Amino acid sequence: MGSDAHDGRFRPSLATYRRIALVALGLLCAIVVSGAAVRLTGSGLGCSDWPNCEPGQFIEVGDPNQAIEQVNRLFTGLVSLGVAAAVLGAVRLRPRRPDLVALAWGLVAGVVGQIVLGGITVLVDLHPAAVAGHFLLSMILVVDATVLVWRAGGPPGRPVAVVDRSEVHLGWVAMAAGALVLAVTGPLLTGSGPHAGDAAAPRFGVAITDAARIHSLSAWAFCALVVVLLVRLHRLGAPAGVLRRGRVLLGVIVAQGAIGYLQYDLGIPAWLVIAHIGGATAVAIAATWFHVGLFAVGARRAAPQPAGAASRPT
Repeated sequence: MGSDAHDGRFRPSLATYRRIALVALGLLCAIVVSGAAVRLTGSGLGCSDWPNCEPGQFIEVGDPNQAIEQVNRLFTGLVSLGVAAAVLGAVRLRPRRPDLVALAWGLVAGVVGQIVLGGITVLVDLHPAAVAGHFLLSMILVVDATVLVWRAGGPPGRPVAVVDRSEVHLGWVAMAAGALVLAVTGPLLTGSGPHAGDAAAPRFGVAITDAARIHSLSAWAFCALVVVLLVRLHRLGAPAGVLRRGRVLLGVIVAQGAIGYLQYDLGIPAWLVIAHIGGATAVAIAATWFHVGLFAVGARRAAPQPAGAASRPT
């Protein structure tokens, strides 16, 4: 059954709750892209105030920039509803799942933080550090929601590694490298580039060629770590599901890199920047999904197998 309403209240099944979590994840990804559209259309300061659009006016759509920024602000309401549904579903699950409740409340905390950061970003005239913080929190929310979807797909309990400990450690190193790309070198490049969100917005004092080189090197290091980890997992006979997730991650990284080089060669057109930001969100999801795939709930750690051994499905 999808739910148990014998006490008059909605009681989602675990399968239903996982769908709710997937919707919340989709909305969080969508607002990352819509927020990028605000910046790339120069609408970041379309409204001069916050939470009102203009002093004394909550909604004002007198020009296209105001309209674009207002649509993005109002879209935040949909995200809030999706996150609220994730929390409500988690607290009404039976049997109770404290792991899902904690992850769902983490989404609430992140959305509240985004609202506050959004206001600060407007008040400091789109300073790139504030914009970077806004994006970083968006990525944290996407990671949280991805883990929530994963945990909702299985039983409660403490995750146990299904691969050798050294591969788990290397997986954490790869995740750290990915975080460096998404949270540090990527925002450094963005904050040094031409799309500030407003003509008067400040920029980091870094030459865009230098920022692009730093970002590219960090991305290559991340890609290399994922390749090394995949090779080691294959040689040790890791479960087929783990290898499949790793190949998906590698494919997403390669596609994202291709978009990055193309947008740089073409002079950083706005439409490719939006694609690159969407790609960064996809990298965050794929990297998280790959990493959690190194674990399972209620499983025993897999013993290393000889090279060439048949992979076992997850």
